[in-house]
Formats: sequence, structure tokens, C-alpha cells
Amino acid sequence: MSTPSIFVVVDDDSISNLVCKYTIDKFAPKSETQLFINPEKALAWLKEESTLSTTDKEIILFLDINMPVMSGWEFLNEFETLPESLKSQINIFILSSSIDPDDRDQAENHPLVRGYYSKPLSRETLDQIQG
Repeated sequence: MSTPSIFVVVDDDSISNLVCKYTIDKFAPKSETQLFINPEKALAWLKEESTLSTTDKEIILFLDINMPVMSGWEFLNEFETLPESLKSQINIFILSSSIDPDDRDQAENHPLVRGYYSKPLSRETLDQIQG
């Protein structure tokens, strides 16, 4: 996998988002990073990006599971309704502090999720995804 042109972080924890931004900026300084504390706004941005984009962009999306307004699982259900042309550009990885083994199992068996990683985002995680 080449270095993505856009990283998207969907997490209701603003501190976690800042850690992600810092880590991503060090790893891929030429990539764009979009941070969202509201999953619904992230979905709206993705829909807008798909209508504005004229070139194929590879997007990595880090998704938290436990969020108050819309859980990560609910986000994935909404994400499934997006156009296939957009979905094919986005690689979704769960980035969570959840220690519930059911969350990990569900992520590993979800067709849209490419991997499950524990917070905080690290250089090692980005290397594994890139690998």
C-alpha cells in the first residue's frame, strides 16, 4: 500500500485526535489529515469529497467504536450506503481503547474493516498498515 493522500480520524476524544494528527504528520507529512469528533460530520464530508473528487485518492480512515452520538458500528452501517466508487478508495481501521474481545471479533469479521488497533495511534501501527 502506498502512502495514502488522506487520513481521516473519527473519534469523539479530541485528545486522541490530536495524538493521531501528530503521529500521522510525522509519518506522512505530505498527506492531508481530517479529524472528526462527530461521526455524522465525517460521513457528510466523505459524501462531499466523493462528489468533488476528480481523481482517485487513497484514504485511510481510523474509526473509534465507542462514541456517544453514533457508535463505530452504526457509522459502518451508514458507510455501507455510500457509492461503491468512494468505498473502494477507503481503507477502514478500528482504532479503539475497547478491551472487549467481542469488539475485536466483530471488527475482524466485518467486511469493511481492514484491521483493529489499540489506541493511541503509533508509528508502528502506521508501519503495519503500510506494510
